Amino acid sequence: MPMFVVEYSYTPETSGGRDDHRTDHRAWVREMIRRKIIRSSGPLADHSGAMFIVQSPDRDAVARQFTHDPFVLAGLVEDVKITEWAPAAGEFSG
Repeated sequence: MPMFVVEYSYTPETSGGRDDHRTDHRAWVREMIRRKIIRSSGPLADHSGAMFIVQSPDRDAVARQFTHDPFVLAGLVEDVKITEWAPAAGEFSG
């Protein structure tokens, strides 16, 4: 099944809102991991965004799935970039 990298960009102004919604966001991420859609995720070290490794049938399915993230629903994500990824080596290579 295809793999994708989803990149979130945040602004400093949404930091407090992300704190308010973090519990719900993490519950959503855990459910997506349980369903084996998100394979790995985490914030960028400088807190300017986050990255997710996602396994999904196609880009449109990824876009639909990520509209349900509480951070997205609350308007806390400045930009979402979805890129198909073809891992050639390592844990996610096929």
